[in-house]
Amino acid sequence: MRYLKAGGSAVDAVEAAIRTLESKEIANAGYGSNLTIEGVVECDATIVDHLGRSGACGAVSCVKYPISLARTILDHCSQPLSLRRVPPNLLVGIGATKFAHQQGVVTLPNELMVAPNAMDRYQRWKEDLKKVKAQQVKDAAALSSALPDPPVADPNVAASGEPGDHTQAIATGTFNEGQPDSPGMSGAVPYDTARAEDHSTSPYRLASTTTPAGESASRTSMRSPVSTTVTAGGGTPRTPVQGPPTFEDPDSRMRKTTGYGPFLPNAWSPKVPHDGVEDAQYHDGPGNEGPGPQGIGSGASRASRGAPCRYLPGEDAVSDTVGAIAIDMLGNIAAASSSGGIGMKHPGRVGPAALVGVGTAVVPVHPDDVDEATVAAVTSGTGEHMATTDASRTCAERLYYNCKPGPGGQMVAEYNEDALMESFVAQDFLGHPGVKHELTQAAIGVMAVKKTRKGHYLYFAHNTDSFALASMSSTEKSPQVVMSRLKQDGTIIRGGRKISI
Repeated sequence: MRYLKAGGSAVDAVEAAIRTLESKEIANAGYGSNLTIEGVVECDATIVDHLGRSGACGAVSCVKYPISLARTILDHCSQPLSLRRVPPNLLVGIGATKFAHQQGVVTLPNELMVAPNAMDRYQRWKEDLKKVKAQQVKDAAALSSALPDPPVADPNVAASGEPGDHTQAIATGTFNEGQPDSPGMSGAVPYDTARAEDHSTSPYRLASTTTPAGESASRTSMRSPVSTTVTAGGGTPRTPVQGPPTFEDPDSRMRKTTGYGPFLPNAWSPKVPHDGVEDAQYHDGPGNEGPGPQGIGSGASRASRGAPCRYLPGEDAVSDTVGAIAIDMLGNIAAASSSGGIGMKHPGRVGPAALVGVGTAVVPVHPDDVDEATVAAVTSGTGEHMATTDASRTCAERLYYNCKPGPGGQMVAEYNEDALMESFVAQDFLGHPGVKHELTQAAIGVMAVKKTRKGHYLYFAHNTDSFALASMSSTEKSPQVVMSRLKQDGTIIRGGRKISI
């Protein structure tokens, strides 16, 4: 908000919001990211401006703020190179790290990018992988005794005996970007709150706490009398531990040192098309009439009753990819996302946060559109499924064109944005032929902002266990924050709010 009120652009705002989250352990982005199977932090990030131009980096290591590298790539992609060479808008791996160093983007040794919680997960997951490997060796030995020929070597197992690909780890489940334990391990060690949060012996601990992912992003991500800024992550973290002392805090003066927690507005708006959404109100899916055990969730209901807003053990043990959307005083929109990717991933794996149209998308204003409509969307979830469905681009276009799949796959008009968001998750994502026949479970959380001459509208939907987000306009004194939770019946949760102009 400071950037926006000071005259900064929407691109400035989303970069500031994401940098705040990348500098804190609470998010799976930048410092605090999941580690690859080799114990390295490799991050993905994207920024898309109001014209649809993008800058992105993927599987980049040793970069303190991946989103700033994406911003630098965006700035350079519009500058022609000598001999008519075309400048890149996506760099990956060592090439991205070299470019960051050349352009003065802050780089750090890998050990300074590894947060205590991330190392804790990595060590536990390595133990789980060893159990899987031991069982595979045992099964192979039993099989070889019954066969005349020796078993064929597994190409997924490296010479060291450790799995060279996370496919070995998901033999009985699926790794997600934000989860405390490896999948399918009946004997996996449960998430230990005391162990995860006690880092008194770590050189990385600071004597201050951080705010929840959605809230810390919202305070830095918006400006303009007509703007709406939102950030989202796939779950709110528990551990108030910041980055190494050598890290600069993008906004240390706004860092909170007291307890924190989710809060909700007192009133809830009904499920209606965007022109009827009440100002400054969130609403969730049908059947959730308001805060309480059947509403957004237990944490929210405690906050609405005025109880202490501190996270309890067992709540929101992990967080996920982070995203931000902003509209500046000129009416320009921008979107960004950043992620550390799937835990124990194969080195070099590029996730949706680096892919335009998958993790981040903007549909620009058409020059002949009298309504001056534009839509931005960011997503989080199982990246490979989102890549199959072009998730963020598909969601943005559904809201922009007000259409959804109908009989025979033909597009039909739909002017109820709540129905559009539900249809996107149920049909475009879960119902996609490349997703619905997969053995692994598909999960997604999507946040979108639609800007028209009538107002700015925030929409979200998810089938993940939880989805944290916040928004704020320059006319508001504090951000609207919500932790949306999935109901036990598996209903696709969606909601939104309107900012009047």
